[in-house]
Amino acid sequence: MHPLRPIAIVAIAACGLAACSPDAPAPPESQPPAPVAEPLPETVTARYDCPTVGIVEIIREGRFARVRMIDGRIVNLGVIQGSQPPVWSEVGLRFMTDQAGAELSQEGGRTVRCTAGELPPGDPPG
Repeated sequence: MHPLRPIAIVAIAACGLAACSPDAPAPPESQPPAPVAEPLPETVTARYDCPTVGIVEIIREGRFARVRMIDGRIVNLGVIQGSQPPVWSEVGLRFMTDQAGAELSQEGGRTVRCTAGELPPGDPPG
């Protein structure tokens, strides 16, 4: 037998025992997931009631119009920069305000007249 072979066997055995000994460091415990931050409420600067469709809210300093449909769907319409009167559009929907109120129209479809509604409590006008 080679003179170093017994030492190598003892060294391997010692390393194997060290991994199983109670002094070996425990594997790190998994951290609980970080809590998800609730989104901050958005300030609504104007609100329009659109019969048979839902409510349109102007949000994010006028950059978006949020359509809350009566069936529960929510669609955000982006403002068309420089449009006069203001126009928000997306996904085949268009919302436009004018002196008489506002209208929500569907591409190639119907148009619904909307009337200015009351702002939610705590939301100052734009």
